[in-house]
Amino acid sequence: MGVRLAHISAYVAVAAFFVAPATARAAGNDRCLVCHVNFKTEELAASHLKQDIGCEQCHGSSNAHCSDEDNVTAPDKMYPRSKIAASCAECHPKHKESVPAGDMKAKVCTDCHGKHRLAVRTRVWDKETGKLVKEN
Repeated sequence: MGVRLAHISAYVAVAAFFVAPATARAAGNDRCLVCHVNFKTEELAASHLKQDIGCEQCHGSSNAHCSDEDNVTAPDKMYPRSKIAASCAECHPKHKESVPAGDMKAKVCTDCHGKHRLAVRTRVWDKETGKLVKEN
């Protein structure tokens, strides 16, 4: 009976190892990085991921965007320049007064903290409405 119990314990330990990795993170960008590989090392995305904050926290799950092989569906949330500072201030309130919200000539957070933009765009959406503006 002791040998049988030892075998069962071994099976349970092996199963637990494969089911729940000890280093699991709440946030992950793997799904986004399939297409947006440039954000793997981009300063803003990388520093937020170290704090367990992934793309979805700011841009929504964007399931339709991720599933669209023709790439004509916008992400759930995008930020026009005039709304970047206010959006960042939701999590970084001490910087709320650093950049006047809505002032398009003022610097915004991403002017200094990472280049959180696509260098090459094949599609351009209106960041307010999510409507496709330009296709290359």
